[in-house]
Amino acid sequence: MTMTNAATKHKNPLFADSPYLTGVDVCLTELLSYKRHAKMLLHPPGNLASRRLSGNYLAKIKGRGMEFSEVRHYQAGDDVRSIDWSVTARTGKAHTKLFHEEKERPVFILLDLSDSMIFGSQFVFKSVQACHLAALLSWQAKQRNDRLGGIVFTQQKVAELKPTGRNKGLMAFLHQSEQLCPPTPAKTERHSQSLFIQLKRLSYLVQTGSQVHLISDFSQLDESCQKLINQIRRHNQINAWQISDPLELALPQSVQRSQFKINSLQGSGFFKQKKSLQDYQDAAQARQHKVQNIFSKQGIPVYPISAASPLLEQFHVRAK
Repeated sequence: MTMTNAATKHKNPLFADSPYLTGVDVCLTELLSYKRHAKMLLHPPGNLASRRLSGNYLAKIKGRGMEFSEVRHYQAGDDVRSIDWSVTARTGKAHTKLFHEEKERPVFILLDLSDSMIFGSQFVFKSVQACHLAALLSWQAKQRNDRLGGIVFTQQKVAELKPTGRNKGLMAFLHQSEQLCPPTPAKTERHSQSLFIQLKRLSYLVQTGSQVHLISDFSQLDESCQKLINQIRRHNQINAWQISDPLELALPQSVQRSQFKINSLQGSGFFKQKKSLQDYQDAAQARQHKVQNIFSKQGIPVYPISAASPLLEQFHVRAK
């Protein structure tokens, strides 16, 4: 599959301010460019894209998300669930516990760059879009003074990063994203790094009360993966970001009356059987619904991200 649009888009004035360079791999300059975009998305008033990115921080935080501050006299309007009954019994007057949000909340990003992600039909590879999204989320964590860590993995390699504050955690994650993002699928599956293996690794690495971002096409999301995700969810907040390409969801009308078999998309698991157009689209939609239902049942928001258009443009569309 050629990447004509992705390879030549930097010559188009429409993409004059775009961080994408080739569409098939990433460089550190691209990922660093999201610093100013993270600032813009965090604070604009009434911006839906910002609320989608940062809204979970405002929700009830599990585990270590809230830290005890002090006790004061109960005031009208205080939540009765926050009453400190021991102090109230001792003093004879109602007292309320006050809490504040922890300043350095751990943020973990699981970045899937395995073979099924090395595919794109219009704009960029899914793996490239995933790296750009991870960079945006990383800069967001930096803006909030959160500690950043995570796992970046390909079919054969993996980088495990413990949460670190300031610039160290951010730069380490961006560097590993650049180094590991592969332009072509692996030639062998020896030492294969599956989604299950990485979720297992993440379950040991993640700290209670953390924000967790899962970035993948979830083509390997099986029952064993679901159990691990549910295990992580019990003590942390999870966002799922599903990366897809339009050709995975529907084929061009030119093949409507024909049978087809695509062999060149060797990195993707969607093109292995000879099917009719309708069969293909039905199977693709069923798969999408399955992934969404799996996360929905666990109370995990799942956000679809397309590899067919610039990342920031997709957030702008949602903000309308």
